[in-house]
Amino acid sequence: MTTFNTRSYLRLVLFDIDGTLISTNGIAKRTFAEALAQVHGAADAALDHDFAGKTDQQIYHEILQKTGVDAGTAAEKMHDTLTIFLDMLEVRLTAENVTALPGVHTLLSALAEESTVTLGLLTGNMIRGARIKLVPPRLDKYFAFGAFGSDALHRHELPSIALERAYNRTGYVFKDKEIIIVGDTPNDIECGRHLNVRTIAVASGGARREVLAKHAPDFLFDSLEDTDTVIDAIVT
Repeated sequence: MTTFNTRSYLRLVLFDIDGTLISTNGIAKRTFAEALAQVHGAADAALDHDFAGKTDQQIYHEILQKTGVDAGTAAEKMHDTLTIFLDMLEVRLTAENVTALPGVHTLLSALAEESTVTLGLLTGNMIRGARIKLVPPRLDKYFAFGAFGSDALHRHELPSIALERAYNRTGYVFKDKEIIIVGDTPNDIECGRHLNVRTIAVASGGARREVLAKHAPDFLFDSLEDTDTVIDAIVT
């Protein structure tokens, strides 16, 4: 196991959730579709839609635009629709049907032990949705803050929000390769380019390894199972 005690560095490690830390085995997408159906009658469009690497707000607006719902109606009913979605999701997600992906528990446990590493979330989930998904596999304890789909419409807006919150917690201004974004989609790789962050892509979600490779992440893994190798990618 990699040890940290002789290293002098600070790192902010920001994790995506779906496809990176956990899988809801399709439950979250089906539930989103049902919520849209209740309010807008748009279930089929939701099931066919690509959710990967997007915020919940963005997904909501994209689906309704595709189905011809005018922007004003979409905006007016977004809060109610997402509340229905989250209420149903909270009931449906359990320890039996939310899967922590391979290596995740071991990696987070190792990182949480190191005082020079700050862990956060960078996710398109609404903040309530993030907690709902992380509680069943007992991963919520590792993350005291983050940037969420409730903070912005588009994912590229989230890294700056996460940095501000990290500064408020630590008093340290993380910059460039001190910031590591870990995710499973091209949008995870691209969202922090303007900040010159370090990117770790993991092919544990819907995006194939060769697709992720085209976006030139700093590191690319099939999973997070090799704890030492992933930690080396973070601290190098």
